[in-house]
Amino acid sequence: TTNFYQKKKETSDLEWETFDYGKMPKMDTRFLEDGKKIYNHNKDNNPEKTMKEDAEEDERTADRLDQYWNALTNLSPQLVEDATNALEPYVNPDRIERIDSVLNQRTQNTRFLFENPSNPSNVWACLRSIDSFGIQFVDVVIDNEEYEGKQVITQKRGMRTAMGSAQWLTIRNHLSTKAAIKKLKSEGYKLYASDLNPTSKDIRTMNWNEDNNKEDDNTKICIIMGNEQNGISDEMREMADETFTLPMSGFAESFNLSVATAITLAHLSSASSDKKGPLRPGDLDVHTKNCLRLKGIWNSLAQKRMGNAVLKRKNVQLPEEITKFNNN
Repeated sequence: TTNFYQKKKETSDLEWETFDYGKMPKMDTRFLEDGKKIYNHNKDNNPEKTMKEDAEEDERTADRLDQYWNALTNLSPQLVEDATNALEPYVNPDRIERIDSVLNQRTQNTRFLFENPSNPSNVWACLRSIDSFGIQFVDVVIDNEEYEGKQVITQKRGMRTAMGSAQWLTIRNHLSTKAAIKKLKSEGYKLYASDLNPTSKDIRTMNWNEDNNKEDDNTKICIIMGNEQNGISDEMREMADETFTLPMSGFAESFNLSVATAITLAHLSSASSDKKGPLRPGDLDVHTKNCLRLKGIWNSLAQKRMGNAVLKRKNVQLPEEITKFNNN
């Protein structure tokens, strides 16, 4: 007989921990399937209407992500504890141990931002690499005006599917580069953008800000990766605190986005040690860590929808922004 874990692996579309890439990543139906729905929905075949509807969906997605994270982190420590204690008995102890192990190695000192990416499979690969290096927070700019051509809707819908399936990361969606920069700067992040301009520094010489070599420094950094074909925007280039490049010795002009992200992560890792440098495992504050633990336990339930029933029996009430999001 097929056990639960085998069955789950075979039937899941985007399984975070066991995902296998298809033979044709750009046409991977696990990302494209959702994109087809908007064409079917818009029966009058009006391109302008389709684009408007998709732009509105971008806004709803950004709002849902923000509302969920704000609602989760605004929970009182006691309510987080009560909800966690109610759900934890329904998750395998080995899984709990794994969640705790991962969260103990998470860092919030460094985050990544992807500016108007076009290939959902690329983004998915990037997110999994980021997860593997212990980075918790990711931003994605999806500016409707920067996408054009017949595959626009498919690309953007696929992007939302990829982001929505990255359940172990905290992802924020911005509707413009300007909005993303304003938000990150207000939160104290320094922006380091990957860019092939003549003034960019070789990543091997990057100091990632001298302050980040001090254990007691609170300076945070955000790594910016641009579009697969066009790179970062002029606006991002102007506003970045520093730009860097990945050295190449062959005929190829640039690395694939997912490869460039992995190489950058490796350099960040090699520049980090003893809670100094850009990657600082275990620097999540207690409340954020507990909120993510609750999220992880909910994600690990055999059936996500059972979470609401369990909490109701235990007389634990969470905001609708959390319960609806967790059930998706």
